[in-house]
Amino acid sequence: VPTVLSLAIDPSNPATLYTSLYRGGIFKTTDSGASWNAVNSGLTTTEMISLAIDPRNPATLYAGTNNGGIFKTTNGGTSWSWVISGLTSFSVYSLAIDPSTPSTLYAGTFNGVFKSTNGGDSWNAVSSGLGDPLVNTLAIDPRNPATLYAGTIGDGIFKTTDGGANWSAVNSGLSRRHVNTLAIDP
Repeated sequence: VPTVLSLAIDPSNPATLYTSLYRGGIFKTTDSGASWNAVNSGLTTTEMISLAIDPRNPATLYAGTNNGGIFKTTNGGTSWSWVISGLTSFSVYSLAIDPSTPSTLYAGTFNGVFKSTNGGDSWNAVSSGLGDPLVNTLAIDPRNPATLYAGTIGDGIFKTTDGGANWSAVNSGLSRRHVNTLAIDP
């Protein structure tokens, strides 16, 4: 039985949702979950871990995979293309899109954080001060998108206020450093 790992909701039409399944691909519903259809054309793996939907153009989604990199659709999942130029870590556990500039997005990977400023066409590592930990989750501040938080496996939480150029640990008071999810109060 596939495991649901991520859910993305169309911000302009909440009845449209996407889910990523680890070893099951991506499924879409347009009727609030009453029925689901596979939308896997062009995907070369079914080990989906993370999803992110463009807040301004909900037909554009990104899917992070386990050892397969990142895929992108611009037609609501009808077809997917591989967007990995510059990406050196292909296990992508989390994705975050800048809400004010959706062509800027971040990928939390097995080896730190990568950033794209051109809608996934190319990626650069942005892990100064972060090192190379497994980044399990990312959260982007909706009011100040240059501020992001990265939750890691074993190293706690890191914060950047300059779009990933520099990171610092923000672990004061944390007794455990294994972070599975983060959220920012809007």
